Amino acid sequence: MAKLFLVVWLLPALWGVFCGWWRAARPALSPSGFARDIGVALITAALPIFMFHMVWLGAFMEVTGGASKLGAWSSYWSALTALLWFPLLVIAYIIRATKLKAEAQDMG
Repeated sequence: MAKLFLVVWLLPALWGVFCGWWRAARPALSPSGFARDIGVALITAALPIFMFHMVWLGAFMEVTGGASKLGAWSSYWSALTALLWFPLLVIAYIIRATKLKAEAQDMG
């Protein structure tokens, strides 16, 4: 069971970091650009993570016989996991954007 929860937390966290890092390839120059970039990264990350939760929860519920509560559990786990992957997404974006801006200033 511990391995299952490790996968359930680790994969969304890694996907959130990847989406934030990917979106910061061209850092925003304004607060509205930052908000747009984070919004795009949020949508890009949230949909696959929710689908991932539906698949593993569906399989888990089918095995335990409780498929009728799948909707409530999927919302619960998706929201709980968002407390992990969304801050990691924003942190990865900020780190890469800061690094790229510093490299651009060093080059002239």
